[in-house]
Amino acid sequence: MKWISTARLAMALGFACMASQAMAQQGATAQSFDELSARLEQQDKQIQQLQAQVSGMQQGVNATPVAFALGGAPAAAAAAPAGPQCCEVGSDMSCKVRWYNGAGLMFESPNKDFTMHLGGWMQWDNVSWNQNKLNEPAAAGGIGPLNDGDYWRRLRIVMEGTFWETFEYRWNYAFEKQEFDTVGLDEFWIGVNKIPVIGTIRAGHVKTPMGLEGDMTSSSRCMTFMERSSYSTAIELNQNFCNGLWFGNSFCDDRGTYSAAVFRPDLSGNGDFFNTGEVGAQARFTALPLYEDDGRHLLHLGLSGGWRNGNVAGGTAAVANSVTLSATPEMNDNSPPGSTGAQPGGISPTMITTGTIVCSDDYLLGTELLYIRGPLSLQAEYGWNFVANGQVGTNPTSSYIFNGGYLMASYMLTGENRAYDKKSGSLSRYYLGGQGPYENAFMVRDEDGCICAGHGAVELACRYSYTNLNSGSGTAAINGGIMDGLGLALNWYLNSNVVIMNDWNYNYRYDMPAGKNAGSTNGIGTEIQLSF
Repeated sequence: MKWISTARLAMALGFACMASQAMAQQGATAQSFDELSARLEQQDKQIQQLQAQVSGMQQGVNATPVAFALGGAPAAAAAAPAGPQCCEVGSDMSCKVRWYNGAGLMFESPNKDFTMHLGGWMQWDNVSWNQNKLNEPAAAGGIGPLNDGDYWRRLRIVMEGTFWETFEYRWNYAFEKQEFDTVGLDEFWIGVNKIPVIGTIRAGHVKTPMGLEGDMTSSSRCMTFMERSSYSTAIELNQNFCNGLWFGNSFCDDRGTYSAAVFRPDLSGNGDFFNTGEVGAQARFTALPLYEDDGRHLLHLGLSGGWRNGNVAGGTAAVANSVTLSATPEMNDNSPPGSTGAQPGGISPTMITTGTIVCSDDYLLGTELLYIRGPLSLQAEYGWNFVANGQVGTNPTSSYIFNGGYLMASYMLTGENRAYDKKSGSLSRYYLGGQGPYENAFMVRDEDGCICAGHGAVELACRYSYTNLNSGSGTAAINGGIMDGLGLALNWYLNSNVVIMNDWNYNYRYDMPAGKNAGSTNGIGTEIQLSF
């Protein structure tokens, strides 16, 4: 900038010399000495202004620009930048449509006070099994044979967005239960946001505020393994959804979050429930003591707790004030949760279970840890389920504590990192964030006939899980069994829309009650997911 200002000064002096020579050649009759003096005086003022501008630039301030044309007046000072422009909500109701970052169609008004995202996801699973001492019928101490096959794990249609700026909605339909002539619900709610202190309130079929695995507080489209761990299905009651009111907000520059819900249990997966006096409450708090490089380096800590009164997911509807904790193999053999055991092709048989416990109250406590360092991700949860004044059959009344957890590690061989949502204190609904892999997977021929290819993103993951459904002593003891799980995954993210998951899962149950065999299941599975 300094050399430009100096050049301007030289040009002005040059023009002054040229003008002086031209006027001298025209003679005294063309211009008087007084006129020449006035012109030179004006040029001297302009030179002084240029010198002041150069000095101001050297000091890092904006100087007032001046005119270069001889005889011109100094230019007016530049107008100050305009402040944020305010507009009335709904003042512009026109609409534009765009493909939203590879994630579906987005309709929005120019001021984004009205938005709508249309999308969905589908997951097609193929599984094959091997069993050890568990393929016997249940009457002989086994769980029955696990069937090889393929099925639609999830078929979801999504419509979500905002209206009048402070209202929001999400309608996710679950069509994978169509073989049982029913349509289920994923998230299905309406909400209002930007409420001081409270943040957001949602009403409807909402996520239960507990857990860190993809299908708990986030979405089933961003899971590392094909299914959640036995910890989530047993200790957390397989209750990733509930019917009620949900509250949530973030604070401290999104370094902390809270979420809470008061609800009725969701036993059917379609948002319907009728049973007098059966309610619950759940809350979750998260913190980010470490967050760097836009989430490529972070540490997440979480704590959740809840209370249920009456029947909860996994209980028996005919028995009021009861709860059942149970776990299946960590890979399904047919239809998704929500189908009833009486119908053909139900979900995988139960590995361990407490049976129906009649109780006064049920309390949950869960802890969470997530550490991301570039392509490396470490994730763990451990929790407890406290059953107060419980009774099984005619056994004496007692209180019980069941516990479990999992530890998972993953590594992106291609350098990407798992995405995190600071606003909700959970993993992003898009596994690698909206940007997808660094390079999409493709293979084509170029104009010269040569093959060009991209590799996408590749992830290796492993998971160990532990669930203990044994508690109590003497005649009041509950002997539901203990199950360990080990899983390996190789996931290929072709782009931000398509994922191919390859799983191997091993589950071993032991410390079983009399008449139940200890033994293992192991299976391999592949899932193809398309989301938009």
